[in-house]
Amino acid sequence: MLLLFSLFLAVSPVTADDGDGKYSSDFSPASVTIGGRIAYTVTVKHEPGQRVAFAMPDSSRLHPFVLIDRQEKRPRERTVVFQAMLAVFDIGEYALPPVTVTIRRDSGADTTIQVVPESVVTVNALTDSSVTALLPIKPIKRPYPAKADILFPLLLGLVVVIAIIAIWYLVKRRRGSLSREVDHSKVALRKVRKLEKSLGKTVQPEECYEQLSFLIREYLEGEYRIKALEEVTSEIAEEMSHCSVPHADILIELLVQADLVKFAESRPGIEECRTSLERTRSALKNTGEPNKAAG
Repeated sequence: MLLLFSLFLAVSPVTADDGDGKYSSDFSPASVTIGGRIAYTVTVKHEPGQRVAFAMPDSSRLHPFVLIDRQEKRPRERTVVFQAMLAVFDIGEYALPPVTVTIRRDSGADTTIQVVPESVVTVNALTDSSVTALLPIKPIKRPYPAKADILFPLLLGLVVVIAIIAIWYLVKRRRGSLSREVDHSKVALRKVRKLEKSLGKTVQPEECYEQLSFLIREYLEGEYRIKALEEVTSEIAEEMSHCSVPHADILIELLVQADLVKFAESRPGIEECRTSLERTRSALKNTGEPNKAAG
C-alpha cells in the first residue's frame, strides 16, 4: 500500500491559481531506466483576451535531461497545453526542469510564473548493480521439430519427384510416338518438290544445292539416327556404310556435289540442279530397292 501511495504521489499533477490563470503540470512515468523517455505536460487555463507563451531552460541548464520534442495544443477555448518529451541520461532522482509560463494581456501587463511538478523522477540503471561478475552464457537450445513439420516437406518432396518422373515418362513416350509417326522420306520429298517449284524463281542453283544438302542430312538424321547435321560428308559416308542405307551412293554423290558448290565455287546451271533434285526424289521414293550405281 505504501508503494502504491508513493507512486501516486510521484505522478500526481501540481495545480496552482494566481488569479490570472490556473496552472497544472504532470509527467509520466515516475520511474525510467537511463535513456528512457518522459512525457511532461503543463496546462494553463486563462481569461479571455489573454495570450500564453511557454519557455524552457536552454540545453546547458536541462542536464541531465535532453529535450526531444515540444509542442503546444489548444484542446478547448481558453486552455493551452504545453507538451514536452524529455530523455534522461543519468542515474538518480531528479526534479523536472521548470517551464516558464507568460500570460500577456491586451493592456500590455504580463504575468510570468514558473511551473514545475513537486515530485521527482527516478532513473534506474539498465542492469542490476548488484551483479559483480559475468555469468557464463548458456548455449541456445534448438527446439525439437514437430513430426508435422518433418512430414509435410517429405510429402511435398515425394510429390515433386513423382511429378517429375511422370512428366519425363510422358515426354519420352510422346517423343517416341512422334518419331515413329513421322515418315522422314515423305517430309524430304515434300521439300524436294518445293525446291523444284522455286528453282529459277526465288531460289538460284547455288542456294538450291545448299538446301538440298540440308534436307538429305536432315532425312538421314531423322530416319537412321546418323549425326549428319554435325558431320562432314566423308563421316556421313562412313556411318551410312554401317547402316545399310538404300541408295547411299546416290545420296553421298549429291552431298559431294553440294560441297563442291559451297566450298569449291562450282557454278551449276538450273538444268543440272533439276537433275540432282530428280535423282534425290527417285532415291527417296525407292528406299526399299537396292542401291543403284550413280549415272
